[in-house]
Amino acid sequence: MRYITSLLFTLFTIISVSIASANNTDTSYTDHLVAGDWSPISEVEKILENADQKKLTRRSKDQAKKASVHYLNAIEFMKKSEYSNAVSEFELAMKRYKRAKLGADAMNYVNINMALAYVKTGENKNISKAKRFLDLLSKKATKDNRWAYNTAIAYNLTGNPNKAAEILSEIIKKDRYFFQAYVTLEDIYRLGDNDKSADKVKKMMNIAEEKLINKEYTSSNNTKTNQNLNNITEIGKKPDVKNLNPSKKGKIINYIKKGKDDEKSQSKIEEGVNEYKKGVNFLRKKDFLAAQTHLKNSEKKLKRYIDEDGLNFVRGNLAISYLATQSKKAKGQANRYLRPITSDLFKEHRWTYNMAVTYYEFAYVSARLNKKDGTRKWSSPKPAENLKQSIKLFKKSINLDKFYLPAYENLIYIYREQGDNDKADNLAKKLKKKRLELITSYTKEDQIKNKGEIYIFRLNLGTFGKFDTPAYIKDENHIIAIPVEDGLNSVKRTTYISGKFYNLNDVKKYQETMTSKGYSNTFIVAYKDGEEFDF
Repeated sequence: MRYITSLLFTLFTIISVSIASANNTDTSYTDHLVAGDWSPISEVEKILENADQKKLTRRSKDQAKKASVHYLNAIEFMKKSEYSNAVSEFELAMKRYKRAKLGADAMNYVNINMALAYVKTGENKNISKAKRFLDLLSKKATKDNRWAYNTAIAYNLTGNPNKAAEILSEIIKKDRYFFQAYVTLEDIYRLGDNDKSADKVKKMMNIAEEKLINKEYTSSNNTKTNQNLNNITEIGKKPDVKNLNPSKKGKIINYIKKGKDDEKSQSKIEEGVNEYKKGVNFLRKKDFLAAQTHLKNSEKKLKRYIDEDGLNFVRGNLAISYLATQSKKAKGQANRYLRPITSDLFKEHRWTYNMAVTYYEFAYVSARLNKKDGTRKWSSPKPAENLKQSIKLFKKSINLDKFYLPAYENLIYIYREQGDNDKADNLAKKLKKKRLELITSYTKEDQIKNKGEIYIFRLNLGTFGKFDTPAYIKDENHIIAIPVEDGLNSVKRTTYISGKFYNLNDVKKYQETMTSKGYSNTFIVAYKDGEEFDF
């Protein structure tokens, strides 16, 4: 099952940022960082990508896909700090992965997460189990800095701070702006009474931070004063094609070609639509390879019967699925599917936003990388063209929904990346205003007045099994029960969602009430026009 996605921001964080930004100056990249802080990484698609492709059999792929269901469930449990449940799911996943015989490089992703899940249960007996999974890691485990960081965390938590410090030092060598690595490394040295090394790390971090601030906020043709620098509080957020939530909107059957309404045609269209639905489901689970298979089948089956505007939905998601894999053929395939997309797709907000992110990613991978300083050459025709299209669609997305905050954050990031800080600053002011408006209690009528689509806020009370479901959970208002498909031979569980509110303040008060009743893992979700919507 696709777990309900939480709001992408914490209410208290946003309130503090919004209020503080009006009164304080803040250009720090490090003040908010906490030593040892980490978050689980999934990237389930990379497991198969890093397997020995020559040895991959049909059975191996089949077992790996079945394993991925449990793997993704485990990741969701980790995100909610339900580590014992995560361990159970990882164990089920491991049984399948072992049958797949994928090799050490592919299993790095599973082993790192299993080690973290085991050690975070807090049970002493599980520490030795976590260590065993760390012993299985190949050299490629720390190739990617994000995975290397989580590996360092696992080593530190299992009582090996020296190994953790070694990995963190290597991360900093490869990426001088990986500030979380500095903060955690400094803490490890301090706890080990090595203040000299800790001071050195802190000094290195301060120098790197100063350099990055100057790099980000000072363009070659527009030198910023210190006062201008201090007024900048919003650096934006990089668009991420891997974490897009595919839109449910887009009825392919509304685009049937003339003369293709006979019984035989209808049957073929139904087959194509079913393949499309399967592809979208795999896309939601981040199984991008499986998504590609079904979406390509869908396009093949529908091409004769559906016009170009209707094929937009298939091709848009195909472009997303290829770019999300970041494979060698991703760029060429993305170009193939983006090229025929028509403007009809951009009538709906979610599709407009998703395509804005997709075009940015396409521009990013097309721009030539300068290995010396890590910058990219955006001026070449193809990257420039796609970047322009991305910016255009982000603007359109904001016009379609002025309260969809990620569009602002992504566009601010792009402006800063391109050295256009004036545009970024102006948009940052609008973002702050919309944040405050969104947080401030306003009615359903106010939302209509602002010409925005209606948001409905609900509270996810948690996922429970047969024997741990709270006795009175179904007495809550507007309760929705969603069965969780955990795969074969696993315990059936149910996710409960409650409440129906038109503003964040009301649902926040309700969350406090439910917390006092013992529901400790609640989080807020939002819906718009019947569709779950990320903030």
